[in-house]
Amino acid sequence: MRRFSVRTSSIHGKGVFATTTITRGELICEYKGTRVQWDVAMSHAPRDPRHPDHTFFFDTGEGYVIDGGEGGNSARWINHSCNPNCVPELDRGRIFIRACRRIVAGEELSIDYALVGDEKMSKEFRNRYACRCGARRCRGTMISGQGSR
Repeated sequence: MRRFSVRTSSIHGKGVFATTTITRGELICEYKGTRVQWDVAMSHAPRDPRHPDHTFFFDTGEGYVIDGGEGGNSARWINHSCNPNCVPELDRGRIFIRACRRIVAGEELSIDYALVGDEKMSKEFRNRYACRCGARRCRGTMISGQGSR
């Protein structure tokens, strides 16, 4: 039995949901996709021109990203939350998703995207990356507020 499935999310589009209880600390999956340099990834045309900021890029911190939109798996549908139940772990250029607390069957898996960018933090920039997680202490944006890219 699979431990998670992809279906419609109340947070955004598709989401990944636990199909069984997942314990704190349990490794859930690897975020898969094509490993490309940041500048190459950014030079590609948006997958959806109506939503050019929506990507499946996961920064590996080495000038590279894993593009889950190319050769990716279900992990690309894990949505953002300001109060996530999962954390990403970087291990030699690979990203693994681990439960940071107990997750019950039916619960949507989430991580804190903690996005950063080269742009000046402005209301427009924050709004482009508005958060819809519904957490009690939602910060209103998927932007972390620190650093650049």
